[in-house]
Amino acid sequence: MREKYLVILVIILLVFTGCEDGDSGTVSTSDPYLGGQDGIQMKFLEGLPPDYVFDNGGYGFGIAIQLENVGESSVDPNNAQVEIIGINPKDFNLNSQDDLRKNIDGELVGAKKNFNGDKLPGGLTVVEFSDLNYMIDLPGNTGLKLRAELCYQYTTFTSTKLCIKRNVLENLNNQKICELSGEKNPQNSGGPVHITSMKETPMGQDKIQLAFIIKNVKPVPGIIFKSGTGCDDRINNPDINKVYLDFITDIDGVRPVCQGFAEGHRGEVTLYGGEPRIVTCTLDISGVDSIFEKVFQVNLEYNYLQYIERPLEIRDVSTAPN
Repeated sequence: MREKYLVILVIILLVFTGCEDGDSGTVSTSDPYLGGQDGIQMKFLEGLPPDYVFDNGGYGFGIAIQLENVGESSVDPNNAQVEIIGINPKDFNLNSQDDLRKNIDGELVGAKKNFNGDKLPGGLTVVEFSDLNYMIDLPGNTGLKLRAELCYQYTTFTSTKLCIKRNVLENLNNQKICELSGEKNPQNSGGPVHITSMKETPMGQDKIQLAFIIKNVKPVPGIIFKSGTGCDDRINNPDINKVYLDFITDIDGVRPVCQGFAEGHRGEVTLYGGEPRIVTCTLDISGVDSIFEKVFQVNLEYNYLQYIERPLEIRDVSTAPN
């Protein structure tokens, strides 16, 4: 009988714990970031647009897109624009495509995780397009596809704990404090571009090699562009699939020197064809006279284009000729 009561008690505790975590929004405190593959999540608001409208200017309507910043990078209103495509603006009683483009209204602050793991939500806003009215007389019902595209400038913050030891070759097999060689498990803030792997390898007497992979972890639907250049998705755009990388951590003023970077610790990386890209850097630790772990922080800066779609039916309500 006692064992039966113990089993029941354990089940109650598990259920209670699960409900508490779900209500509080608490996440793991062991990781520095909220993480995830999204920077901004977007959706059409209910009824905007409606499922159907009517032809002949008989039904005015609007379109509204909700944007929520679920990553840790804040977004300036000048660096985020929503555009509606898939319809001819003049058919919908608008002057030009400019009437179907809008920047966000105010800064969209990033989400955060505080010291005890509580999630602090990011900014939420709605972009609205009003006074649409289909003016054409149709011969019958017609279906269209609406697409809302979002172009925004974003940063993914990455932290990786590296092992630093004086006299690399002598300490290669020394397990004290940490291990020199191997995968280092990078942690990424919420965003569609991540460093998915970071490997540390001894390289000579006083040098360490860092080899890491940059990847678009949400390629559908999403395209990377050079930070600050907009989101022109024409195939010949030279700014497509470019990420700006910056090592912001140093050891006594010394930062990694990365292959192909004019400034050593920061530069532009091209993800050819949108595929993951390996970057290699070298860290000089000749000035180190101890053994310790060091958290290295890397910023990945880029513009990102993503979209959502939904159908819109235009119904013919024309009066039949006499």
